[in-house]
Amino acid sequence: MLLKKLLVAIILLGICTKAHSQIKLQLKMSHADNNVINGISVTYVLPQGYSDSKDKTILLFDKLTPLQRTRDTVFDLNAKDSSGLVKFHQVKSKTINGNDYSCLQADRSITGPLQISYRVPLANPIPAQSGPVRDLQAAGDGISGSFGSFLLLPYTDKNMEIQLDWELPEKADAVCSYGPGKSVKFQTTFGDLLEAQFLAGKLSSFVSTNHPGGFSMYGLGKGSNSEFGDAANWSAKTYQVIRDSLEGSPEKPFYYFFRSYDGPPLSSGRATSGSFVLYVPTGTSLNDEDIKSLSAHEMIHVFVADLYDPEGLADWYVEGIADYLSVKLLYDAGLISEKRYLELRNGELAEYYTNRLRNVPNQKIPQIMWSGRNAWTTPYTRGALYFADLEGKLRQHRVKKVSVLSLIREMNGIKASGRQTTVQTWADLIKKRAGDWAVADFKLMMSGRLLIPVNNAYGENFKRKPVAAQFFDLGFDKPKAIKAGEVIAGLDPKSPAGLAGLKNGDTISSAINLIPAYESYTSAITITVKRKGIDFPITFQPRIGHVTGYKWFSVASGSTRLKKHLYRRPKDQVH
Repeated sequence: MLLKKLLVAIILLGICTKAHSQIKLQLKMSHADNNVINGISVTYVLPQGYSDSKDKTILLFDKLTPLQRTRDTVFDLNAKDSSGLVKFHQVKSKTINGNDYSCLQADRSITGPLQISYRVPLANPIPAQSGPVRDLQAAGDGISGSFGSFLLLPYTDKNMEIQLDWELPEKADAVCSYGPGKSVKFQTTFGDLLEAQFLAGKLSSFVSTNHPGGFSMYGLGKGSNSEFGDAANWSAKTYQVIRDSLEGSPEKPFYYFFRSYDGPPLSSGRATSGSFVLYVPTGTSLNDEDIKSLSAHEMIHVFVADLYDPEGLADWYVEGIADYLSVKLLYDAGLISEKRYLELRNGELAEYYTNRLRNVPNQKIPQIMWSGRNAWTTPYTRGALYFADLEGKLRQHRVKKVSVLSLIREMNGIKASGRQTTVQTWADLIKKRAGDWAVADFKLMMSGRLLIPVNNAYGENFKRKPVAAQFFDLGFDKPKAIKAGEVIAGLDPKSPAGLAGLKNGDTISSAINLIPAYESYTSAITITVKRKGIDFPITFQPRIGHVTGYKWFSVASGSTRLKKHLYRRPKDQVH
């Protein structure tokens, strides 16, 4: 009898705990007087067991660092519990697990369930600073972002049960990282919830018949036409190659989200558990080669476990391996041509060798990551070159049955077993599988030592050649990015930009994407500026100095023949 009562008590405790932990979250798109979407309205109830405390409840609002929130803050906050209205006031910001939060604290202790409602307007379509796609934006006939773009919520280190319900027009629908539909129930953690992505509105959708329960694609801003269908079919094939290569589960749902709207010209993406989202500038095709490459990069993120990295020092690993494997796996599977393979490899090489920050020690990466221009590319290209060099040297040392892919699989397995993966985990693994030489190379990379991948780094059919190069330099201090409305300042009159006719005080007429210039040793750029009411296109080479870069060429095609003026002897290397 005692055992029976104990079992009943345990069951009841489980039921109560489950009921107490559930948060009923209701979302609705808000509209301006002209019926244009202008934000999101949020209502939820924190159960009694969630918020009852001797301490006064603090609501956290993700700062979305480094994007810098402007108008997308909390409006019309209304909160009440069993004792009536609850007022909140701003207190000191907090950093939890590496993320920065604005904090609102209740003026008194909470009694009973806490009902909260508020509204968050859309973010500025042109962010104040570069950063990952997480902000709240309208796209097509809907709205999208991360949950962190709008959720104002108390922190908890316990699992949360969420009942999510959307109030949407009849022909509209919703999907998020936890599943499709206007009503979704799921369990998650505080951190995972804020990172999760969503789309709501008139969605374009594709569910692969070859991957039931697996791959699906949803988007806002582009209709269900042949472009969307072609992109979805290619992406489904890419998903299968990447999933199988990294030993992902074919039964686990996988979501490819995209949003297309008028904003910056730069395509970008953000991966979370089980999904990723792409920002696709208006006018850019989903079948554009750069969009395909970006989608493959983000897929890799979903299947490669992160290193434990509270200080932001592991981008060489997570971004480097995404850059490296997304190109290698697609080429090996025949999903990109040899020409495209070399374009991508030589593009990341140009980004690296023309970057003034290429020798920055890894411990200083967080300080320079978002400092402007191509600073953010530093860990990406460094990591990609490191993994290519490691792959080539594993072949040279004839290390049997060990490759970069096998090492990443093993790291994933360590994480899946519940153990924490860190930089030291990687160092221990390469020492065990490859030897002391691999650890020595790794330490040199982390110190910022200039990387020159071995000759066979990108495959036995490709060979390395040195090329004359220069450091990327726009020739002016401000702005850091080429955005419409920004004013040129700090111009060096002797720089290529100054000699081409650019002047301090010129106003930039239209934004441009600088990445194609980063990925080239020779491409010029054209900045259109307004001066005395007249638009002037000014074209110049954004480069100065003399350094040595490297390119890889196909041995079989005979394309190793280079024009003489491209060569520069290795003695000109800058370390």
